[in-house]
Amino acid sequence: MKKIAKILIAVVAILSISGCSQMDDNYVDYLNMEKVYAPKIGNLKAVVGLKTATLTWDNPEGDIAKKILIDYQDDSLKFESMVDTAVLENLEIKGYHVSVYTIDAFNNYSIPVSIQIFPNGEN
Repeated sequence: MKKIAKILIAVVAILSISGCSQMDDNYVDYLNMEKVYAPKIGNLKAVVGLKTATLTWDNPEGDIAKKILIDYQDDSLKFESMVDTAVLENLEIKGYHVSVYTIDAFNNYSIPVSIQIFPNGEN
């Protein structure tokens, strides 16, 4: 009886191990479908002036990113191409949290790159 139990345990172990390797076939295709997100910009800088701010940045390499979106407080600017400079005008004299995103062809947004600006009354 003990011999039969050991044989059954061995058979079950072999079947479960071989079953696990067959399960890999069920999701191996999904492992190869790596999602590629829009890459973020780099080196964001701002020069503030009289109720204005000039933003500059380095666009990511490659051709995944197609557009630029600048989001600041209650407003935003969207560019249909990959610009690397933008001027924000008619700003109030207060602090702004500015985020710059890239957008790919499928309208997926990158991780934002942010900067704090405080436009002033100086030129």
